[in-house]
Amino acid sequence: MGSVEQKVAIVTGSTSGIGHDLVKHLHSLGYKVAITGRRAELGEAIAKEIDASGETAMFVECDVANYASQTKMFQAVWNKWSRLDVLIPNAGRVDMGSIYNFSRRNAPVTETPPEPDLTCTEIDWKGVVYGTVLATHFMRHNKVPGGKIIITGSMIGIHPCPTFPEYCAVKAAVVQWARSMAPLLLTKEGITINVVLPGAVDTPAMPDFTTAFEPGHLTLKSCLISAYDVYLNDEANQRTGEALETAHDKHFWYEAPEYKGGDVSERNTKAYEPWFAMMHGERSELSNALQGPPSNA
Repeated sequence: MGSVEQKVAIVTGSTSGIGHDLVKHLHSLGYKVAITGRRAELGEAIAKEIDASGETAMFVECDVANYASQTKMFQAVWNKWSRLDVLIPNAGRVDMGSIYNFSRRNAPVTETPPEPDLTCTEIDWKGVVYGTVLATHFMRHNKVPGGKIIITGSMIGIHPCPTFPEYCAVKAAVVQWARSMAPLLLTKEGITINVVLPGAVDTPAMPDFTTAFEPGHLTLKSCLISAYDVYLNDEANQRTGEALETAHDKHFWYEAPEYKGGDVSERNTKAYEPWFAMMHGERSELSNALQGPPSNA
């Protein structure tokens, strides 16, 4: 278990819920695991429970909504183990307030609504972007560059639920993030990026899951964990840009929608190399990229 060749995984938000299950599972597969979260006492206890010696499990306090905090966490993991193979951006929470403002229907027009609490966006969206940027940096420095990013999304990022409009929106965003980033992370960095879309899972995110859902509508832990295994077990590391739902005891893949406008719609999704180089400092070199202005011939 103490081998320097042992793979290393970071799971954000791993002091409870899905993240806690994932770090235990990864460790059982032979990974060194970094438990992260904001509750240091709990996180330290989990790390000791997994490996009291501290050789193959560590806790790093981290607020994923804060880039400096994530940077410090990634650096601490690298300083201990000098490699990073897997990042699972899992930290998340649902809406922290009502965007509908139903309670203010009788407010006069001069009393505008208070600023919405967008903690959900800060954690569930910005936390994923920050983590992707940092994981790419550190995975470049592996002895064999590359790695895996497996994002915890939600199936209500595909089919929205009116109870959680902000959460639905940010979970939709991470699917598009993975699809957008996937081609170039793979070809230029050797990094795959995918999204697991859990259905309802009995976690502390909301109270009384077992009251709100029938047993057959809750995702089984075995089904959920095996969805991450689809990507962890991809030894060739070629599966990327995918979105995989866990529905009770089954997996379902969600493909990108068809181009309704044919080639007119498809043109919008192709990299235009002059713009790409202007934005990112080098050409995309994608096989379907447009090298310059279309010919007038």
